[in-house]
Amino acid sequence: MNNIKAIMRRDLSAYFTSPVGYIFMMVFVTISVGLYITQFFSFPMADMRPYFDNLPLLLCVFMPAVTMRIWAEERKENTWEMLLTFPMEARELVLGKFFAALVFFALTLLSTITVPVMLMSLGKPDMGAIFGGYLGTVLLGGFFLSLGIFFSGFFKDQIVAFAVTLLTCFSFFLVGTGFIASYIDDRVPGLGSLLSDLLGLFGHYSPFTRGVIDLADVVYFLVWTTVFLVLNVMYIDGRNRPRAKTIFAGALAMSVVIGLLFNYLMAGSSIARFDLTEDKIYTISPASKNILAELDTPVQLKVYITPKDKMPTGMKELEQDIVDKLEEMRVAADGKVDYTTVYLDVANAYTDPMAAQSEDEEGEEEKEEDVIEKRMLEKGVQPFNVQAMSQDEVTSKLVYSSIGVGYKDRAEEILPQIVPQSLQELEYRLVNTIHKMTRDKAPVVALVAPKEAVNIDPQMKQILMQMGQPIPESEDPYEYLQQVLEYEKYTVERVELTKESPLPEEYDTLAVINPRALNERQRWEINRALQSGKSVIMAVQTYEWDYRPTPQGLSVNRREENPGVNELLENYGLGVSTDILMDVNKVPLSIQGGGNSLQDLLRGPQQVNLPMHILVNNTSMSEDTAITNRLSALFYLWGTALEMNEAKLTELGLEHDVIMETSDQAWSVPSSATLTGESFEEPTGGDRKAFPLMARIKGQFPDAFAEQERPEWPKAQPPSQFGQPPAPEPDDAPEPPAEPVVEQPGELILLGCSETFRKNFLRDANLDLFLNSVDAVTLNENLAMVRGRKPINRVIDRPSDSTKSFWRLINYGLANVIIAGCGIAFLMNRRRSRNAYTMAHVNE
Repeated sequence: MNNIKAIMRRDLSAYFTSPVGYIFMMVFVTISVGLYITQFFSFPMADMRPYFDNLPLLLCVFMPAVTMRIWAEERKENTWEMLLTFPMEARELVLGKFFAALVFFALTLLSTITVPVMLMSLGKPDMGAIFGGYLGTVLLGGFFLSLGIFFSGFFKDQIVAFAVTLLTCFSFFLVGTGFIASYIDDRVPGLGSLLSDLLGLFGHYSPFTRGVIDLADVVYFLVWTTVFLVLNVMYIDGRNRPRAKTIFAGALAMSVVIGLLFNYLMAGSSIARFDLTEDKIYTISPASKNILAELDTPVQLKVYITPKDKMPTGMKELEQDIVDKLEEMRVAADGKVDYTTVYLDVANAYTDPMAAQSEDEEGEEEKEEDVIEKRMLEKGVQPFNVQAMSQDEVTSKLVYSSIGVGYKDRAEEILPQIVPQSLQELEYRLVNTIHKMTRDKAPVVALVAPKEAVNIDPQMKQILMQMGQPIPESEDPYEYLQQVLEYEKYTVERVELTKESPLPEEYDTLAVINPRALNERQRWEINRALQSGKSVIMAVQTYEWDYRPTPQGLSVNRREENPGVNELLENYGLGVSTDILMDVNKVPLSIQGGGNSLQDLLRGPQQVNLPMHILVNNTSMSEDTAITNRLSALFYLWGTALEMNEAKLTELGLEHDVIMETSDQAWSVPSSATLTGESFEEPTGGDRKAFPLMARIKGQFPDAFAEQERPEWPKAQPPSQFGQPPAPEPDDAPEPPAEPVVEQPGELILLGCSETFRKNFLRDANLDLFLNSVDAVTLNENLAMVRGRKPINRVIDRPSDSTKSFWRLINYGLANVIIAGCGIAFLMNRRRSRNAYTMAHVNE
């Protein structure tokens, strides 16, 4: 060890005795951090994966530059033979130089610490994923360093050593990418996938950037690093011995074969895996384990998939990834989940029946297999198109990849189109299906959401008539809510909350989306639901905005709504503000100019970026509830704040939690104020704060209609401002008396925005918010917790210009200034020591 330390100190000091080492560090930090920061502030997210994804290519260039001089310079300056005469073994020389280069690289990588510091200051990054990314980068750098040291021993010229190492590093990197593997597979079927398994490093590096450390990936880097270090030791140790070249060539071939054989055996397997992510999103969640533990009968899972040899290159490992996830679930369920794999061939599903009849006796077995694929088609197991490389072109290929879920004697549920991009959602899809199949009765959701009349320009109406297209009379902006609930195995009762369309007698949850001018009877029905222990989800829209481009500029007009909910909510100490809410966190909205005329359609969409287009980041959401703790950024369009009377809520004994709010840079404008262009500008004063947007209230809700008669249904509804026809006259038959209410604790989720759930915006976090809310109040929070088991976009609140400038200066300048300062100080100290040494000898 002393010899290794001596060589390491000698070589490590050599990096810092000339400006070259400092220049290398500064160039690496500037390029790697610069590539990340350049795009960071366009859409800031507390995520370093884009940074780590760029590093393999950079290391392919920088690592050869570090190692090219390690042995080549020794040979060029004729210190090679002198070094070999030291009382040291060859392995000590090689390890000393390797560790010196590794420490130098680690110090260089440490200089990028300003990036995670910036992310921690601005947002909430996943530190486990960042640590995993740095660990993977160190292992990758060590591998490239061993490769460079190996080739540096062959050449006296540093440039030649650099070029050879550069090409080899690029080969290892590129052969592991899906594009190159697909390209080679297209030329020689199976070769690209084989080379990717044997040599490709990208598939072993990328899990680290996600925060997953698989022992097989660690061993991959350690094995290849050891192989090249051992070869370097053998080359140096036997350089002047008889038949050295023959012995080394044999050792080289044997080492490479051993390394390739090891990679082949380990391809697609996992020895042990450690999930470093903050919420262990790549591990079966405790919520899933709780759901699976409640099973009283084993669940049968069947993987219907195309064989690996017939899959496109990018999907060859799909079966293994699916089976690994199912095995985790089987272990978590203590054997109550069992799975099998069924291989299906697309060609068998579409064989010509006439050809099948002409098959001879040898083909009878294949004919029997045909029946399987065709029977699967009837069950809903269908092949689908995926992209594949063929003849230098991207083509489509039909493949099978579905999972069937069977429980007792119930019909098998099919989860279609399991692809690599959707693997992260596989746990939720499976657990959700299992949970809802094992229930005796599907939960019922009563959905109250209005439809809107469509005002079509006469010119456009005439065009539709000429084309023979139907002219729509109404539009359902919330139809996707019903569809996704039915897809999630809920029974949905869509009602209008009128006498003709009342609430069903039996339901579990009432979802009131965008209520409009609620009358006394409708408020009475909602109050009765809360009082009797039902769960109610209410999304209220106080106003909408109309944008119209004009020759003078953009015309912005507010269209006020009258939800009619505050008269009810004030009895619970709640309310929805009528003030206009604005926030610095905003996103542009694409609008179609003018209207529905042909001219407007041809004009194309325009971008409008106003502070009412609020973007709610996950930093403004509660981590204490499964409804919001794993949501990405949410689009809160034209929404308003909630009003919460803490004193009254406490007096009524209602538990209340704000689970979503704006950033602390939001402000409001009174609804009575006259709006001008300045109204939409950020205020210069200090009257900004965070406003509550979503609240969850639990407890025994009071009767807001105590000692009052049940209100009658109104005789008729006037036409709304959207042109809806009046409701039909109700019959005069007296209603039966209302059943007495058995008071039970209820639950209310109140949101000051319903545009979030319109079909135009019902995607990603908006969709997850709705489903999480329904799952949490109807069933339990376990399903919502499982749904959140996926990476989220950790969007950062929009920083000010001064903050952007500060962090740009820190990332671009601080590390380089420190490196340059250390270099200058080291060189000055070295010069001072040299001068002192010279003066001491002169005096002697």
